[in-house]
Amino acid sequence: MKKSTLVIAVLILVVLTGCSQKENHSTKESISNIEAPVESPEKSEAELLSELANQEVTLKADQLGEDDYDTMEDFGKSFVNLYTGAVANQERVSFNNYISKDKLLQFTNKMLELEQRQVLKGGFSVTFGLSNEFQEVQFMRLDNNLYRLDLSFLNEGSGMSCKLLIQSVNKSLKIVDLYFGNKDGVDTMATGHPAERRLDNPELWDDQEWVNGVMEKLEEYETKLGD
Repeated sequence: MKKSTLVIAVLILVVLTGCSQKENHSTKESISNIEAPVESPEKSEAELLSELANQEVTLKADQLGEDDYDTMEDFGKSFVNLYTGAVANQERVSFNNYISKDKLLQFTNKMLELEQRQVLKGGFSVTFGLSNEFQEVQFMRLDNNLYRLDLSFLNEGSGMSCKLLIQSVNKSLKIVDLYFGNKDGVDTMATGHPAERRLDNPELWDDQEWVNGVMEKLEEYETKLGD
């Protein structure tokens, strides 16, 4: 009788232990599922372009100085990525946070539109993209609160360059002139050959005669480009 009772007690203990382990295992799985981090999906290139377009760089001082080199470099690279990324992705973007001159902004918007059409027709010898590999960065102080930033960069092995004339306008970094100067580029056709095109005049895009000449060339180029 005692032996039989002991066997039954052992069997009950085994069953209870098994159930306990099963419940414990299930609980661990449940906790693991709850605590597992949820990976956020990668941002689309359209979202990245929107973030670049919405960036605005403010300065502590009214005028630019050598202490602002890193800020100017980041600002210039962001603009280049925004522009070349917009060309590659056929996206309309805003340059309002980068460009202060109305006529230069008008020109840049039109240049983007025409170069997007040119890319679709396969009329470029360079490769545009959002993520550029920047090579050389050069600064040139032209006057109080006026710097020229020269950027050279690669995209899928394709070399390009961009020159920016930068000022502080109401303590915000702004581009007052720009030039990509690509061999087949719209700005080369409309504003001059790299050997002739100078970036040293912050008032250039206030010169209506200059602007009229550039816009006429854009119209001529758009006609040749067709639909």
